[in-house]
Amino acid sequence: MNLEEEYRLSEYQDLGRFNNKENLRLKRHKIYGTICVEKKVSPALKHIYDFLKSNPDPNILQIYECILVGDVLVIIEEYVTGRNLEDIVCERKLSESDTVKIALELCKVLKKLHNANPPVICRDIKAENVMIDNKNRVKLVDFSIARTFQQGKRRDTVLMGTAEYAAPEQFGYFQTDNRTDIYALGILINYMVTGKFPVEQMTEGRLLPVVRKSTYIDPKERYQTIEELEGVLKKLYPECIAREDYDTKANEKQKDIKSFKLPGFRSGVLWKKAVAVLGYLMVTYMCFSMEIKRDGVSLNPVLTRIEQTAIWISQLVLIGVIYNYRGWRDKIPFLKNKEKCVRIVGYIAVEFILLFIAALICVLFEEFLA
Repeated sequence: MNLEEEYRLSEYQDLGRFNNKENLRLKRHKIYGTICVEKKVSPALKHIYDFLKSNPDPNILQIYECILVGDVLVIIEEYVTGRNLEDIVCERKLSESDTVKIALELCKVLKKLHNANPPVICRDIKAENVMIDNKNRVKLVDFSIARTFQQGKRRDTVLMGTAEYAAPEQFGYFQTDNRTDIYALGILINYMVTGKFPVEQMTEGRLLPVVRKSTYIDPKERYQTIEELEGVLKKLYPECIAREDYDTKANEKQKDIKSFKLPGFRSGVLWKKAVAVLGYLMVTYMCFSMEIKRDGVSLNPVLTRIEQTAIWISQLVLIGVIYNYRGWRDKIPFLKNKEKCVRIVGYIAVEFILLFIAALICVLFEEFLA
């Protein structure tokens, strides 16, 4: 510990033991008056707490200080008023809706941890370590046995975790990885709804297959990423998606509408691009290979090409309307009707209008070139 770190720690006034735990002390910043908590953990966790400090998240306690003092790591972290899930579930079981909302918040924070470089594995997700603060925000509060995933390592050296939530690999069968946290989250989902662990009582309804797949003994049979689990929960419970997620999707949709990229190229997905290229080539071939006649007589090559081009443009515009290029579809009221049959009739009407315009342009060119 250098002089600067020593000075930073001296800025916190000790207020006594916190929650009657020996390694937790309540502190107050002497200048700002901020109430916080000091804990002492293993120095091996320094890189993890450095990551948490450098990458703050609303679902994780904010880390103010992370300083090595001798053979311990001193952490000064955010003090949160609220209740942990263990106390809440002991009073009442949660509804499926409330459970999924909490699980989705935990998925968000686990995504950040699992996508770190190297990935951070919490290894101790349980009801006691999840707090609901006074503003109803979900907080993951303990990383004292977290670890980073080490490529090529077969199993963990030290066996840690809470027995009821710990995946089999935490007992030395494999190395823990992101699927270990998925296992614990599956156990927690079951616990929030039933007040019991899966070995005692399994949940029912839509969450049953989610809990089962999350808690398979073999990690290969579980959800392989937290994004996969999150996606399943959102699909099963769309009503539980947070408002900010809707806003994000709306912003992404708005960006797509404002983009000049052609339909099929906006998502950046390779197979969609390939299908789009084939589709555009097919439309182009059909339009420019058609034979155009007047009174049974073929038009001259110039007029034929002009009419083929007009028809080709009309079909590209139709594709743009169907896929809402630059917001074109949104500007046509009957194409936003809730009734599917009305929308189908609307698209047919748009096609006839576009072909009529194309034919009118061709007639004008014929008169001009006559």
